[in-house]
Amino acid sequence: MAMPDDLRQARKQKCELYPVRTRHRDDQGEPLYTNRLILEDSPYLLQHAHNPVDWYAWGDEAFAKAAREDKPVFLSIGYSTCHWCHVMEEESFDDKEVAEMLNRYFVAIKVDREQRPDLDTLYMTGVQLITGHGGWPLSSFLPPDGRPFFGGTYFPKDHFMGLLGQVQEIWHDNRERLLEDADTLDTAIRQHLSPSAVAQLPDGLVEQAAATLLDEADRDHGGFGEAPKFPHEPNLFLLLETIRHDPRALDDQPAWQVVRQSLDGMLHGGIYDQIGGGFHRYSTDRSWLIPHFEKMLYNQGQLASVYLQAWQLSGQPEYRRIAEETLDFVLRDMRSPRGGFYSATDADSDGVEGKYFVWDYAELTHELDDEDLALCRAVYGVSRTGNFEGANVLHLPYSLDEVAEALGMTRDDLDAALQRIDRHLYELRKQRPHPLCDHKQITEWNGMVIAALAQAAQALERDYYRQAAIAAAEDLWTHHRDAQSGRLWRASLGDVASVHAQLEDYAHFMQALIDLYDLTHQRLWLDRALALLDELEAQHADTRDGGYYVAPMDNPGPQPVRSKPLMDGATVCGNAQMLTVLIALHQRSGDPTLPARIERHIEAFSGRVVQMPLASPVFLLGLQRWQTPTPGPCQYLAGGAIRTGYRVVEASETQLQVIVLIELAPGWHIQAHDLERAEATQLKVVNRDDWQEVAIHYPSPQPMTTGEAGYAGQLAIDLTARERVSAPLALELQIQPCNETACLPVERCRFVIHWNHGMADA
Repeated sequence: MAMPDDLRQARKQKCELYPVRTRHRDDQGEPLYTNRLILEDSPYLLQHAHNPVDWYAWGDEAFAKAAREDKPVFLSIGYSTCHWCHVMEEESFDDKEVAEMLNRYFVAIKVDREQRPDLDTLYMTGVQLITGHGGWPLSSFLPPDGRPFFGGTYFPKDHFMGLLGQVQEIWHDNRERLLEDADTLDTAIRQHLSPSAVAQLPDGLVEQAAATLLDEADRDHGGFGEAPKFPHEPNLFLLLETIRHDPRALDDQPAWQVVRQSLDGMLHGGIYDQIGGGFHRYSTDRSWLIPHFEKMLYNQGQLASVYLQAWQLSGQPEYRRIAEETLDFVLRDMRSPRGGFYSATDADSDGVEGKYFVWDYAELTHELDDEDLALCRAVYGVSRTGNFEGANVLHLPYSLDEVAEALGMTRDDLDAALQRIDRHLYELRKQRPHPLCDHKQITEWNGMVIAALAQAAQALERDYYRQAAIAAAEDLWTHHRDAQSGRLWRASLGDVASVHAQLEDYAHFMQALIDLYDLTHQRLWLDRALALLDELEAQHADTRDGGYYVAPMDNPGPQPVRSKPLMDGATVCGNAQMLTVLIALHQRSGDPTLPARIERHIEAFSGRVVQMPLASPVFLLGLQRWQTPTPGPCQYLAGGAIRTGYRVVEASETQLQVIVLIELAPGWHIQAHDLERAEATQLKVVNRDDWQEVAIHYPSPQPMTTGEAGYAGQLAIDLTARERVSAPLALELQIQPCNETACLPVERCRFVIHWNHGMADA
């Protein structure tokens, strides 16, 4: 096809970042074909911009052409770092014979699932209903009204050509059959993506669902399910929440045993990049050994948070190491100059899956001396035969403590030696052809990383993480938000933002802003979260039945179904995340309208969660938080006017020293400690029988304007407990909030401190 001047100029600009991918070139090496996708700002669409297929991006123009020319639509959905998407492109979409068939008999549309997850959810549901499974590339056939009548995933060229011929023939000879299939499938998709009728939530729903989740866990290798094995972070988030509420010692909790086995399995496996840090998307085997080598930003944000929470509960130093190394990888390799974060890195280098990450034994023999090579064999399971197509995926067959003991080394000496070897191997690896980096920045995934950075900055007292979280949040607020309308954008490439934000973008960015508020105590972040909530309500709320639609009403192209899903997948579903966001905003802002909105949100999905509770673990997490606030280290009272928390000063086998911190907003005070007064400030150990000696020291009270003694500003209550047993320390803080005009009813919050520094298993 001829290349107009505007496409020629666009290609020249885009190819500075994304090289031409086509076999069809002229004598000067220039591509023979350039289609409309060259005007798009998605790396995935740009990868197909020089196919001979006459691709359209999703929009009204393509469907109008299909209707005008009486053609069915072929819809292909994928993403830039998808291995099998690359394969189908090379086999079929860059093939002239396939292109001729598509161009003559179909209107071909290409969609980046990372830009339009609403479309991916819709058509993936259709394919799963047809075939029983899903995946990418996603291939669907539609009439001009956008409803699917058939679909699948990857098709080899010969199969694909035969399928195109069959669809074209039936479209012209027996179209009613295809339209009947579209009617049937459309009804099934609507039933699947629409919430069920309102239902009464049974008592113990969360506990029963968590118990079922434990039954489904892989007790041999950790995690959930068979190969291929994914991290399933939403499951881990729910289990961590139930652990925080459980007053028993960690080792006595079945949920902790499942979480620990899952986290240990991943950090020991090849799914974790032992040299560069960060996680690959999934492992191809059940034991976490051989990864599919792409790295997604959302895995880094979610797993960094999971490992950080596990470290806070257990004190296991390996979990802290993994959380830090994962965040350091993101900051080093996935951070844009503006401060936000890129979407993903590819599995392939030079067209070979995993080439960047694996190691030939001969290469290691050449680059390492005998002592370091022996250490690599002992630590990373390196062998002559390898474990992946003759090469080695580095992993930890044994824990580092076990290796140190077997080698007669101290753990510090082993760590120092590994740091030296890892740096050397990392520098060697950097000289290889790098996997493609998808420079698209997605609001949803950036929100996950900002939240993890803010949580890590607070838990680890790392100012570097605090600065990075703030810079990324400012980047989103400046470049992914329309200052005039207040609406968010979902994605940007370079300095161009495009595609209106979806529910998940609002939900995860709001969560990040809440975490920044908790970290900095600056009202700016809370106000921004509340502003985004107003915008979300305007663009996405179901004003009749409650909950939020994934996409805004004004998205281009047909919307056969405006879905309102609840199911968590590789990431937390927006409606599930919004339950936790609404609860957090209520606790921090005191907005009196939020409790009713929270109840309505729960009611909207009550039928679905009763039918399939484990489809949305994070919604269950939110239910538990609404019914019983999390006994974590940061809590709010008096409608957000009073912030409470704790800090562990010392933890050993014989003594635990904790400081309970209370921060009051200006104009607020609480009563002084006085055992004779029921409304006085009081801290008590709930599980007092588990501790032999407890000493609590309150600060001296100050005179208040009311004439009574009390506390204002900031105060700390010091608690020391001795003769420690295996149970956690459960504390209850009682206060009576008072402002300048009245005293409110007494409020209480609980802290359950699982802190085992120095006593964690190796």
